[in-house]
Formats: sequence, C-alpha cells, structure tokens
Amino acid sequence: FFRNLMIPLLSARGYSVVSVESAVEALALRDDGEQFDIIVSDIVMPDMDGFEFAENIRADGPWMDIALIALSSHASESDLKHGHEVGFDDYVSKFDQEAILVSLQEALNVDA
Repeated sequence: FFRNLMIPLLSARGYSVVSVESAVEALALRDDGEQFDIIVSDIVMPDMDGFEFAENIRADGPWMDIALIALSSHASESDLKHGHEVGFDDYVSKFDQEAILVSLQEALNVDA
C-alpha cells in the first residue's frame, strides 16, 4: 500500500523509481549489477526485515556505499538507534512525506 503511494510522489518530484516487493528481490537486482543513487527501504517486509537488508547491503558488494534511507511507522528512539547501527543513513517516519523528500535531497546533495 505505502509503496504505491510513494512511487507517484517521488516520480512527480523527478525521481526515477524502481520498486520491488521484498528485500530478496532488491538483493537480486544488486546481484544482477543494477546501480542506484539511493535506496529507500521499509523496515517491515516479507522474507527479510529492513534491518537485515541494511546489514546485508553494508557487509559487502557494490551497494555498500549507496545512501540508504529507512521508512517505517516504527520510529521509537531504539528503532532509530538500531537503524543507524545497521547502516541506515537516515530513518524517517513513512507518514511524513516532507521529511522523506528532505532526506532524499540531503542524501543526494540536491536543492529542492
């Protein structure tokens, strides 16, 4: 549901969006050699949660230095801390569209 809301929001702002349904599908893109400027990941996903996904990306491989932003409805202090510990560059509430856009702009070093 939320992915379907994000795609038009980001596309309307000029971002080229590639969307997948799970971390496993995203990692398959990595293994196929796909490159991106930034990765936005939910925390709650099927097969592998966002924390495991971030650890996998940061461990090794071509995506280990790509900006990584977590989106989640779980935004307690401990969630934020854990997110940063596993390698997320930013951790944003998925219901705060403006914060999401600001985080993307900062990660990509672009003006609004």
